[in-house]
Amino acid sequence: MRTTARYWRAHALPKALHDAGLAHGIDWGNSIIIDLVADLPWMRGTVMGTILSQEEKFIEFEIETSQQHQLISSIEAWLDVTAQTNISEHNRGTGRGAGAMALKIRRQLCAPAGSPQADSSTTEYAIPAF
Repeated sequence: MRTTARYWRAHALPKALHDAGLAHGIDWGNSIIIDLVADLPWMRGTVMGTILSQEEKFIEFEIETSQQHQLISSIEAWLDVTAQTNISEHNRGTGRGAGAMALKIRRQLCAPAGSPQADSSTTEYAIPAF
């Protein structure tokens, strides 16, 4: 999860996702990508995954795009799944929930430079679109 979040903070997002996020109020400098999948063999021109927003909301999305993911054809899903996400720090037998790990990662990667939680390898990036 940390690897994915760092990767997408350092690399350009598909433009269609970037634009859809902006239209839905996502502040890309303070949000992370938890999961991103594009162009599955049976779903060409589709971008889907999960965002953890600046408001610490978990958003699942599915966007139909042009072939190079530049233009939005349609937004098939943009769902707030925060209530269904396991954010418990202490789960019996399994430890910290995936949502709790994502929250910690977002707080580290998006912390202001110089703060105790800042991860200096990623805080200087804003997420551009390609």
